[in-house]
Amino acid sequence: MLASGLAIGIFTAPLIGAVPVSAAQGERASGTIVVQTQLQGADVTLGGNIALYRRGPLYRLDLLSLGIPGSDATTSAMLGALLGPSGATIIYDGATGAISAYANGNHTYYTESRTPAGAATVPPSAANAPRANGDPLAILAAIAKATANMQQASIVLTGHAPVNGHPTSDLDVQLERRLPGKGDEKYHAQFALADDLDGFPVRVTAEGTGGMTGKFQLNLTTIEAASPGDDIFTIPAGYTRVNDLGSVLRPH
Repeated sequence: MLASGLAIGIFTAPLIGAVPVSAAQGERASGTIVVQTQLQGADVTLGGNIALYRRGPLYRLDLLSLGIPGSDATTSAMLGALLGPSGATIIYDGATGAISAYANGNHTYYTESRTPAGAATVPPSAANAPRANGDPLAILAAIAKATANMQQASIVLTGHAPVNGHPTSDLDVQLERRLPGKGDEKYHAQFALADDLDGFPVRVTAEGTGGMTGKFQLNLTTIEAASPGDDIFTIPAGYTRVNDLGSVLRPH
C-alpha cells in the first residue's frame, strides 16, 4: 500500500530527470507523508513522519511513525504498534526502477525489482550513473525512452513560490499510459522543486487511477546537503525475504 503511494510520486521522475541539472552529492531531509488509498473497498488515509535520503538516482524513505490524520490517540497508537518501534524503510533505485522495503522490527524485506530474482540489495554502484548531458538529442532520447508506453504526457511550469523556506519552481505533470496487456493508467502530480537545491522536491502531491489508485503527498520541512553512504541504500544482511509488503509491516 505504501509502496504504491510512493510509486505514484516517483513515477514521474524519468521525465523530470531527463532535464540536465547540476550534479549534487545528495540530500538528507525530514517531513511528513500522507497516503490515501483503498483497503477492503473502504477509503483509508494514513500519514506519518518520515526521513528521506538521496544520492544520485538512489532514494531511501524511512517511515518513522504511522497514524490516521485527525483520528483519536487510541487509533493512532494501534497503528503505531503495527509499524513497530523501529519503523520501516523503502529504497527506490531511479536507474533500474527497483523498489525494496524492509523492517528492523521483524527482520524481513520485500522487493519489486527488474534485477534477477533473489537480489537482496539495491546496488550502490547505481548511484554513479550519469544524468542526461547537455546534448539535446540525448535529452530527447531519454524522454522518448521514458515515455515508450505513454498515451499522453505534459509537464507545465505553473510558477515560482517559496515553500518551506526554499524558492521553488512549480511543475504540473499529467501522464496517461497503457502497459502491454493492461488497462489505462492516469497520473497527475504537482512538484515544488527547490531552486537552491538543484531541483530537489520540497513538496510533492500526486494522484493516480488504474494501475496505482490513490493519492499521495510528501512535504519536506527540513533539507540539508549530504552524501549518504552505501549502507543507507542496502538491505541489512540476514533479513528474510517475504512475498508482500504487508508482511514487512507485520509486527514480530
